[in-house]
Formats: sequence, structure tokens, C-alpha cells
Amino acid sequence: MLTVFNQSLWGDEGFSAILSMKSYPELIKIISRDTSPPLWNTFEWLAFRAFGTSEVVIRSLSFIFFLITVFFAFKIASYFWNKKIGLLAALLCFFNPFFFIYAFEGRMYSILAAGVTASMYFFLRKKWLAYIIATLAALYSHHFAIFALFVQGIWFLFEMFFGNRKVALSMFKSFVAVGIGYTPWLIPLYNQAKMVQGGFWLARPTLTDLRNVFFDFLGEGIKYKFAEAARILVLVGLVLSLWTKDIKKLLFLTSWFLIPILLTWVISQKFTSVFYNRYLLYTIIPAMIILASAKIKLAKPLIVAVIILFTIIDWNYFTKPAKIPFRDLASYVIQTKKPQDLLINEDTGNHKLWESKYYKIPAPIYNPNNNPLPFFVGTALMEESDIISEIPKKTKRIGAITYKTGQELELELKGYKTTEEKKFGSLNFVWLEKITN
Repeated sequence: MLTVFNQSLWGDEGFSAILSMKSYPELIKIISRDTSPPLWNTFEWLAFRAFGTSEVVIRSLSFIFFLITVFFAFKIASYFWNKKIGLLAALLCFFNPFFFIYAFEGRMYSILAAGVTASMYFFLRKKWLAYIIATLAALYSHHFAIFALFVQGIWFLFEMFFGNRKVALSMFKSFVAVGIGYTPWLIPLYNQAKMVQGGFWLARPTLTDLRNVFFDFLGEGIKYKFAEAARILVLVGLVLSLWTKDIKKLLFLTSWFLIPILLTWVISQKFTSVFYNRYLLYTIIPAMIILASAKIKLAKPLIVAVIILFTIIDWNYFTKPAKIPFRDLASYVIQTKKPQDLLINEDTGNHKLWESKYYKIPAPIYNPNNNPLPFFVGTALMEESDIISEIPKKTKRIGAITYKTGQELELELKGYKTTEEKKFGSLNFVWLEKITN
């Protein structure tokens, strides 16, 4: 049965997988020239050597960190209130549709959420050694973990001026220890930040984009017929949760939910845009904990209804995977390819190089104009043979991975005519043969 566990990898997952197949020193060298810290790839590197490189291994690794996040959501809600609310919070986090997507994504998003949520729990419990380890794990997972530290910094200031200064001093020492622990990555971070400042693929976000992030996180993360109803019920539940005396707890959770989202939106207005929903998915956790904490009688059946709707949405997503079936494309190519055929990735802007490499079909990017490729398409990992600017003259048959039709390709690859065209989801594979007079 095809599910999100074993469906084909897509580009970013393929990039991570190819990177994690390198030797570890080479992995660190390459990723320092890309845009991410190395912790996800470190765990993937270890998993590959222990269990192999299949899609199930990759997705299972992500799912483990997803479960760790859910566990710490339970711990935070139980610490604030009780285990019953902790269980509701865990269920809401587990079934939240947007978060559920990234439970099976072979990238760093679930490990980022696990690191941040663990960091918040140990911060609240004042377990400073565990806090330092969890926070460093978050920072070495994704740069957006820094916005969670902004939240903690605000609570440090509150503790310093209005609370217990001894506790504030412990917080400060822990922040310093985190800074020291992150020092080895400061130079790569600086270089990566400079790369992003030079131009990124994200457009400047609008107020509509901001609203959509909130909607995605509160129930509409998977576009399905019950998604809007789920989001409305979540919003009603959040309003009901305000009828409580636990103001300090709600302020902490609300700041964790809102500050990273609003801060990145504001930064993206003045500088290079970095506002993107999956970079901020760890803010889903406090929203679900707040919803679980609602104590009015009406809230409990509402929360149960939300969990039921979330479950239906998730099950549809789990059993009907939507990623391009690249494994099927690769199988077709392997069966029909002849020894002298040339395979190419035709679209430089939306190439499938990493999927091609993962599924072992040699298909370099065809870049006839020699246009420089932007760093965010994975240039740090590319080799010289991964890009070609012309078709060798002796090539009699070309196999093109493309979003174009064969007819459109004939205009680009003059002298070649389409002989076969096969569709794989939204992607085409086109065989073209040289026209002989």
C-alpha cells in the first residue's frame, strides 16, 4: 500500500538524502556552503549506515522526532495543568494537519520542532543543563530556532525586573552556554546569512500571507473539505480558553505562538523575505496546548470534534500521497533506456536532479544559456557533471524530465522529434529521437 511513509522523495528530501550519503567530513563541508545547520543530516547519516537509505528509513526518522515533539507538548501541558490536559494537547499536536505533513518529511522540520519544544519545557522547569542541550539541538537543526530564543529572552527580562533575580541569573548563564556551544557554527551562519541576503526565492509577504499562516497552523494545513470547519472550531476553542485565571501560562504560550511568526513577517518587510510557514511550524505546539487548556464545559466536546476532523483530514492525506511518483518514473526510464541515450533535466528553475540521483538515473540539468543557478536549488552539492550546456552532436535519443509537452520540447531541442511521452503526476518524461534526412 502506498502511503506517505513510502511515497517517492521530492527535491529537498532528495538533496538531503544525497548529502547524507557522503562521508561525514564531506557532509559538513558541503552543508556549511548551503543554508542549513547540520543536525538533521547528521542523524540521517547515522540512520543510513544503520538501516539503509530507503524512503521508509528517511520518513521514519522524521516521524521519531515528531513523536518527541508530541511527548514534550504533553509534558508542558501536564506541567502547567494536569495529565488530562496534557493528553488532549498531545492528541491535538499529533493530529494537527500542518504538523502531520512534516511528520513524514525527510527534512529538518520535525527535529526543529522537537528541539524547540524540548527547549521550552526545560526552560519552564529550570533544568538548565537539559535546556542547553535541547536549545543547541534546535539551533543546529534550523536557523529559525533563534526566534524561539527571542521568546525566552522576553521572559528572562520579565524574571529579571519583576520576578526572581536568582532564576534570571541562571537563565542568563544558560544563554551564555548556548552561545558558546553554537560558536563553531557562527562562521557558516554568517556566510549562509550573506547568501540569503543576496536574494532568496520567497516574495515579500502580505497581510494575506500572514493570515494564511495562522489558518494553516490552526486547521487548514491540508486542503480538504473539512479543513475550514476544523479551523473555525479551533478558533472558537482558543477564545474559550481565555476564560481562565492562568494568565501567566497563557501569556507564555501566546508569546511562543505569535512572536516568531510576527517577527519573521516584519523582518521580511524590510530585508530579504524569509517568511515561510514550514520554517515556523514549531509555533503550532503552543496553540494546540492553549486549545487543550480550555476549561469551560463547552470546550471539551469542541476539542473532541476538532480531533475527529483532524483525524479524517490526516487519514485522507496519509493514504492518498500527493508527491510526484518519481520512483515510477525512474523505473520506467531504467526499463526503456538504451546505453547511448542521453537523459536530461530540462527545467533549470524546477529541476529534478536530486530525485534523479536518489533513484539512480543520470540526468544532468540542461542549461543551454549557461545561466548561473541560484544557491537555493542545491548548488553547494552539485558537481561539474550535473550541468550540461549543449547536447553532444552524436546523441541520437534524448530522454527529458520536464513539465513541458513533447511538442514544446521540440521547439527547444531543434532537430529532435518526440517518439514517446509519459505522464507521472504533474511531471512528464519525453523520449525524443534525432531527425535524420
